[in-house]
Amino acid sequence: MARRNDHSPDELRRLALDAARRLVAEEGLRGLTVRRVAERIGYAPGTLYNLFANLDELVLRLNAETLDRMAEALAAAAACPPMERAAALVEAYFDRIEAEPFAWGVLFEHRLPAGTALPDWYGARLDRLIGIAVAALEPLMTAWPVLERRRAIVAMWAGLHGISTLAVGSKLALVGPGDPRALGRLLVSRVIAAGPP
Repeated sequence: MARRNDHSPDELRRLALDAARRLVAEEGLRGLTVRRVAERIGYAPGTLYNLFANLDELVLRLNAETLDRMAEALAAAAACPPMERAAALVEAYFDRIEAEPFAWGVLFEHRLPAGTALPDWYGARLDRLIGIAVAALEPLMTAWPVLERRRAIVAMWAGLHGISTLAVGSKLALVGPGDPRALGRLLVSRVIAAGPP
């Protein structure tokens, strides 16, 4: 493919990420390659390597945008009255997962090479996401010592992820009957009320 100069680097990054998101929506992580993204935007693969160090960086940038969309959804849900907050957060979580199941799956399927640490900018995205949930739920977690609340919220997130993954993969019925959102609300409400073991 010939070299092109139709777009600025920022425009190219945006085009590449949009194309990558479409590929992921269609085929999941297995369909995402630098070559396929380049084909979708009409550029040579080498052009993408001028924008992203490798496929891993492209995936991390894609995942960062997915985390940002989840953070925005949770922040909007956290604005409701305190007694409705836990249920609103669960609903917002499931809404985002159902809107982009493959994109959310890429967050957990993608593996960096052994010994490669997550970049600081990516860790900041994760911290922001957890921080929104902590700020929203802390006022409801009076049974929990202050220093244990974040850990409890991480445990709730892991549980919600398990429920949503089973639901999106049509595997929840194998575990037992139940509406995934109702199970999510049950999990969150019980952890909030119970306090530490």
